[in-house]
Amino acid sequence: MVYCGRPSTSCKNCRAKKRRCDKAVPECGQCCRMSQKCPGYRDPSSLIFRDESTQVINRARSKVSKRTLTATPTDRLSVERTAPPQPQNQQQYTSAPDYHTSRPSDVVDDTMLDMSDVDVGVGMFAGGSFMPELMSFHDPFNPDETGLFSLHQDASPSAIPVSGDGSGSAGSVPASVSGRRSRVDASSVGDDVALEQCPDDGSNRGDRQRLGHNNFTSSQPEVIARPFSLPLVIIGLDFFLSHYVIRQSGPSSGFFDYVPAMLAQDDGGNDMLEGAILAVGFSGLARTTSQADLLTRSMMMYTRTMERVNLALADPQAARRDSTIVSVLVLALYEFSKASIDGWKHHIEGATSLLNLRGRSQFSTSTGLQIFKDVFSQLLTNCLRSGCPMPSSLRMLRIEAANAISVSDPYWVACSGMVELLDLYQQISPGGYSFFPNCSGASSSGLAAPSDPSNSPSTASGSSPASTSMLSGPLKGANISIEHLERYLSQAFEIDYRLESTFSKCPSEWQFTAKPNSSSNSYDPTRSRHDVNHIYHDVWIASVWNSMRVCRILANHAISHLLLRGANTDSNWFFANNYADRLHQATQTIVRLRDEILASMPQLMGYATSPAQELQQQQQKQARPHERSKNNGGSAVGGYFACWVLLTVGCMHNLSHETRAWTAAQLRRISCQAGLAQADDFANFVESSNLRPPLSG
Repeated sequence: MVYCGRPSTSCKNCRAKKRRCDKAVPECGQCCRMSQKCPGYRDPSSLIFRDESTQVINRARSKVSKRTLTATPTDRLSVERTAPPQPQNQQQYTSAPDYHTSRPSDVVDDTMLDMSDVDVGVGMFAGGSFMPELMSFHDPFNPDETGLFSLHQDASPSAIPVSGDGSGSAGSVPASVSGRRSRVDASSVGDDVALEQCPDDGSNRGDRQRLGHNNFTSSQPEVIARPFSLPLVIIGLDFFLSHYVIRQSGPSSGFFDYVPAMLAQDDGGNDMLEGAILAVGFSGLARTTSQADLLTRSMMMYTRTMERVNLALADPQAARRDSTIVSVLVLALYEFSKASIDGWKHHIEGATSLLNLRGRSQFSTSTGLQIFKDVFSQLLTNCLRSGCPMPSSLRMLRIEAANAISVSDPYWVACSGMVELLDLYQQISPGGYSFFPNCSGASSSGLAAPSDPSNSPSTASGSSPASTSMLSGPLKGANISIEHLERYLSQAFEIDYRLESTFSKCPSEWQFTAKPNSSSNSYDPTRSRHDVNHIYHDVWIASVWNSMRVCRILANHAISHLLLRGANTDSNWFFANNYADRLHQATQTIVRLRDEILASMPQLMGYATSPAQELQQQQQKQARPHERSKNNGGSAVGGYFACWVLLTVGCMHNLSHETRAWTAAQLRRISCQAGLAQADDFANFVESSNLRPPLSG
């Protein structure tokens, strides 16, 4: 997309006469002086995108017509049989690195990846009114190959017939097609497009089959039109905005909903945020389309973005910007996508430190409050993974946030329950816990994270948090105090009851609906665990519900653990208080919550949609009937949310072999479809039963 300069705000008459317009309202002074009717002024926001399709098609037709008129039938026949030698500029082009020529979609030079030059999409965000829906061009990477272009490599040149006899042989491909590849200027899409020809390498099979019906001339039907390519920067931005951003709607506050508006701002951190987004976007594209060169570009963007982040952190004012903390949070997703759980942990801890640095002033704006909620959720996920309580430095800030967030908000109730549960587990097992046992696989991948030294006593040399939890704590000795048991049980009962009552009484827009699958012909048991799916307003609402369920599962797990320890200490106390029934009830609650989590997986992974999402898709289809609607909004981030809850499901003792296999299969689907390599590591642990619940000895 080329930048054509700032559009004129003058009226149409003044623009036509090239005269200065005073832009008076309701009519400009020049029109009044000339006794002309002033047509008014244009809306600048309507000029962000320009439809150049007709002009580009006309230019292409004129070029094809000129070649047809100048070439004789004999010349065309000889051209089909013998390819001309490569021109000099083509030799210079093919000497570039492999990632410039190996894929038809790679049409961006190395200068495109310089942080100072990553501004191809700046015009899209002008005025701060950008909506991701504006970029809803055809999905570039779709399995049915009906998108704008394809990156599949399994098609050979002979698979595409280009002549009337349908032979499809390499010799029947015109030299004008096989000689050169089509290129589009990296700074423009649809304007001044150089319609050169591309080699028939099979990587754009779907486009050529679709465009084969658009015969520019009747005298040369063998000419195949090259579809317009998009710069990789635009593709990377679109991948992130369509797969990781959840728009705010209804009761949902969304996830990364503020990113499009931040990209439109010029606060000094725009390049840093855009670089982080491109790192995640290129990584997702590389893993979902098997493009190794895109993975290299992703690593390059990550490295350069980290340099800018470090420079921003050295400046107290720049460190407090919204773009800085959001960039760090986006980089955490990049680490998760490449199976670096330690890198993910460090970025989450860095974002937590920035929350403390930003202080209470961040709650004065809606964007600052939403950023706090997103970072705080990931902080609790990190604490839950390692069994560490919330850092003490953030507890006072949480009290300040409670003044800006309703105490009855289900999101805040779930977060508060998780904070209290982590404190309870810290009392039961001061050394923390780990879902992963002490084995070489866990330690090598960084999954067995150490506990926070600021919140727990230091461990002995060579011991891990899990081993420490088996050696210390008031419940680890031979004699267990019933007084301690009853106090901890009371806390666990209270957390479980509060979460259950709050979510059972939450507003109707927060509730889910049970959608049966048995009557649907598209029911796939590999995607849906049961005959009923739970459909929520959107993926973010589903993640809040699952956070509550994980908290309740751990609360009931603590109840079961405490009751069993109490029965071993004093059996009379156990049976006199009818704790046998309560133990059975806790076990049933865990199984029911597990099934509810599995019922939410189809929507988290993009297999099912809510009525609100379907209505939005219908509106988009009516507004743009020529475009194929995409059902991938938030699909990657939904898979990211699903990874953590599936990990909790996989660590349960009473997991059947069938459920364990299905859970691991969903994690592998997430790794393949969303490009999150960490999900593969989680699947390996679930399949091997190499997981254990907290407090298990």
